[in-house]
Amino acid sequence: MGRLMLQHPRIAIIGGGPAGLTAALILHRGGHRVCVYEGESSGQQRTQGGTLDLHEDSGQVALQRAGLLDAFRAVARHEGQEARVGDPWSGAITVGGFGPEGSMDKPEIDRGDLRQLLLGALPTDTVQWGHCLTELEPADAGHHSLHFANGVQAEVDIVIGADGAWSKVRAALSACQPLPTGVTFFEGWIAQPAADIAAMVGQGSLFCFGGEEALFVQRNSGDRFFVNAALKRPSDWLDAQIAQQGMRALVTGSYTGWAPNLRHLLDACTDFVRRPIYSLPSDFRWTPRNGVTLIGDAAHLMPPVGVGVNLAMLDASDVAMALCAQPDAVSAIRQAEAVVCERASALMPDAIDGFQRWFTTEETAHPR
Repeated sequence: MGRLMLQHPRIAIIGGGPAGLTAALILHRGGHRVCVYEGESSGQQRTQGGTLDLHEDSGQVALQRAGLLDAFRAVARHEGQEARVGDPWSGAITVGGFGPEGSMDKPEIDRGDLRQLLLGALPTDTVQWGHCLTELEPADAGHHSLHFANGVQAEVDIVIGADGAWSKVRAALSACQPLPTGVTFFEGWIAQPAADIAAMVGQGSLFCFGGEEALFVQRNSGDRFFVNAALKRPSDWLDAQIAQQGMRALVTGSYTGWAPNLRHLLDACTDFVRRPIYSLPSDFRWTPRNGVTLIGDAAHLMPPVGVGVNLAMLDASDVAMALCAQPDAVSAIRQAEAVVCERASALMPDAIDGFQRWFTTEETAHPR
C-alpha cells in the first residue's frame, strides 16, 4: 500500500500563514504528525498586513473545525464591519455604502493577531522558523524530498503547499506563473491618526474609487490605520517615476485632483511599500501528484477582493478534514482538491474581472 496508506503519515505544510496554521491545527487535533516550515525567522518578524474580516460561511467555518471559533469571536472587532465610501472629488463620506446592513457576520481581526491565535493552539515545536523552501522533489510513490535555503533537507509523505503567490510547491506541479494585473498597491500606515482622519474612516473601512486610482483604508487594533493607495500604471513607468522623484512623491502626486480630506490620509502615512498585484489565470489547474496538494494563493492566487484569507482557510480545513477522515491519503487529497478547485473556478473569473472594474469610471461593486 505504500507510505500514503500509513495510519500517521509524515505531513509537511509549507507556509505558516493563516491557511497553513489552520491545516496544521486540524491535523494535530486529529492525531497526525505535522510540521510547518516557514521562511520567516519568527512569528513576530514583520507586520502581517492589515485587518481581515472572517466570513461566517468560510473563515469562521474553518475556525470552527479547528476548535477556535469561540476564541476568535471573543477577541474579534465586531464593530470593524462598518464600511464607508468616499467620493474622491468632493470628499463626501457615505456610511454603509456597500450592501444591506448586517448582510453577513464578518468581524475583523488583525492578521498578526489571527496568526498568534492559531500559533497559541499548536505545540511550540510545530513550526520550524527560518526554513525557506527552495525545491520540492515529488515522488509518485514513497516520500517527497524538501530542500531549504538553510541547507536542511527533509523527507515526508505528504506536502501541503500553503506558500502563497510564488509557491515553490506549485512550481513542482505546474510551470504556470502569476500574471501582473497592471495594478500596484502602495502600502502605508498611520500610527497616530488625527481626530479628523479617525472620524472620517470610522470603526471599519473606507473605500474610494477614482478611475485609475483608488484608496482603501482600514482601522486596525490600537487605532492604527492601514492604507493602500492603488494605482493602475505600467510597471516600467512606475520604475522610472520612482527613480526620478521618489516613491512618496509619486504616490501623493497621483491624487492631486482628489478632495483635500482624502489627500490628507496619504500625507499622514509612513513611507510607502510597493506591492504589485498578481493573479493566476482563472482556469489554472495543476498536474496532480500523489501526496502533494495546494491551498490558498498557491492554488488560486487572485486579486484582493476580500475572499482571499477566507478561501485559503476553508481550503486548509477541507484538506485537513479529509486527511483526518480516511487513511488513504491519495483519495483524501483528490477529494479535497476537487472541492478546492471547483470553488475557486466559480469565484476567480468574477474576482479578476471585478478587480479591473474598480479601476475604470464604471460604478464598482463592494470589494468585500
